[in-house]
Amino acid sequence: MELTTEQVRAMAQAVNLDIPETDFNNVMLRLSALFAEMDKIERELGAEMDKTEPIPPVYPHEEF
Repeated sequence: MELTTEQVRAMAQAVNLDIPETDFNNVMLRLSALFAEMDKIERELGAEMDKTEPIPPVYPHEEF
């Protein structure tokens, strides 16, 4: 998945992240690569991923 400049700027703005122009292209390339790999995982594991909780369970500590 290749992200556009506008998409990366919108994502950064959504979390109040200021990306310096000197780093912007690098951030855009890395995010594009990350989303491409996430797409591959989704295609490979799709339905199995839906059966798994996205956050590992946290068990309360028992006091002795």
